[in-house]
Amino acid sequence: MTKHRILFASYGASHINMLMPVMRALRLRGDVSIRILALTTAHAVATKEGFETIGFTDLWQDGDEAARAHGKRLAEGLDGQLVSIAESEAYLGLSYAELEAWTGAEQAQRLYAERGRAAFLPVETVGRAIDEWQPDLVVTTNSPRSERAMILAAGVRAIPSLALGDMFLNSEWPWMADNAFATRVTVLGAFVRRHLIAKGRNPDTIAVTGNPALDQLVSNSTLASGTALRQRLGWQERSIIAWALPSIRPGDTRIAPVADKLAILQAMLDRDTNLRIIMRAHPNQQLDFGGLDDRYHVSLREESVHSVIHAADVLFTEFSMVGLEAALAGKPVVTNSTDDAIPYGPLGLSTDIATIADLDAALTMALRDRPRPRLDLLGAPPTGTATANVIKEIDRLLNPPDRD
Repeated sequence: MTKHRILFASYGASHINMLMPVMRALRLRGDVSIRILALTTAHAVATKEGFETIGFTDLWQDGDEAARAHGKRLAEGLDGQLVSIAESEAYLGLSYAELEAWTGAEQAQRLYAERGRAAFLPVETVGRAIDEWQPDLVVTTNSPRSERAMILAAGVRAIPSLALGDMFLNSEWPWMADNAFATRVTVLGAFVRRHLIAKGRNPDTIAVTGNPALDQLVSNSTLASGTALRQRLGWQERSIIAWALPSIRPGDTRIAPVADKLAILQAMLDRDTNLRIIMRAHPNQQLDFGGLDDRYHVSLREESVHSVIHAADVLFTEFSMVGLEAALAGKPVVTNSTDDAIPYGPLGLSTDIATIADLDAALTMALRDRPRPRLDLLGAPPTGTATANVIKEIDRLLNPPDRD
């Protein structure tokens, strides 16, 4: 049996988490060959899962002497803990050399000084991976550099491609809505589909699939992990509020100080002896919450955030994506959203408060009434079906009707 070849490309974190369920399911099916250009921390994830991985170190060619020199210069001082120095040198060197070839030495220097890696779009470089393996299909997420470049390189070669949209595409729509970008794109829900159509994307090229990374939200093992967390804490009979903090920089004025919200939660604890609080900082940040007593549990990055969601009765966040995950899991959500990345209030995904002066009342009401988030305005498929939905789109591109 001749197997179709699918070349995936992905960065780490939420990007590889979106592709991995699809890749696992396709591997079990056995009728495709899979290779992935696995970038940053995606390399360790994909390698651990046993997939054939390549990186920028596999894209060197004869004549890349200038790129090698750029790579050594630009990678100087990197620690090599998450990404090897060799891979960083290859990525930075090849990407910078391509930028320089397109814009000239002076302009490349200026763009890199102003934008850093955001100046890169290494279409010709990642095209080497396509030329070497000759895939039948290219699949990526909506990431803006190497993944976007891979889709563009596939288009130049008339190879079908699929770009998976992760969330609301507020910053990614300029390329995801471009009809010259990807044969098809997938989106989280009908709300996002309408957004891309309004920006000019052909409706016939957009599929509403959901996000495969969120399928595990409703798996039996994830549900059980929430119960297990309650049991481990000894909070089986307690009311639990989980607070998921977004990633913020020092001086960020979009949200009220952590201490102010802690004071509100402390007052609620003092009033309700049955209440408990789970604190969950963004995994990229280490926050000092001060001296918390045993009515609080600080959830570290080693603990699944999905376990936290299912252990909680109500989740509070400012504008973290964890609030969307909690809503899709059917949990009551309270937000104090001053960031429009996720339109919690307009979509009915949460009780959205204007200021933290309303936080106590909103959380108290949510604990009492347990309102289920509205999901109809988002228009997402049932949680747990996204992987199968994406694979249908892959099969559609591998076996178009005119080939039947």
